Amino acid sequence: MSFDEEWAELRAEAAAKQTATMHLNSFQAGDGPSGAKEKVKITGAELRRRAGKADIVRGDFRDADNKTMTETKQVGPSLKGFASRSAFEVFVKRWNAQMEYVEGLLEGDVAGALRATADGFAAEDQAQADRHKRASGRDRDLK
Repeated sequence: MSFDEEWAELRAEAAAKQTATMHLNSFQAGDGPSGAKEKVKITGAELRRRAGKADIVRGDFRDADNKTMTETKQVGPSLKGFASRSAFEVFVKRWNAQMEYVEGLLEGDVAGALRATADGFAAEDQAQADRHKRASGRDRDLK
């Protein structure tokens, strides 16, 4: 195969991949393997429900960590006299820091973000309602 033939083949493959990407970007509801007929509808209530689920996960995560650490902390005193005791203490300290970090993510970055977005939806809905009321009032004044 000559260089020109190989180059043409590579260009054709790249063009086919780009075309496939373009098709994915224009995916329509009802197309594809799932046959989805509806578009996703996000509401403030749904976001708050999901935030509540994130709170449940956070609580379960915290409970599991507490149970685990209750048992794990008993290992430290049993290592008295061993060189690895200080390493174990570092492990426990780092573990606790990571658990606090993950719990903070669940609380603020997941549940908190969902609630903030729900609040944003509510504020936008109220702003639109107020705008329509003002426009409706102006229409009545013109009559």
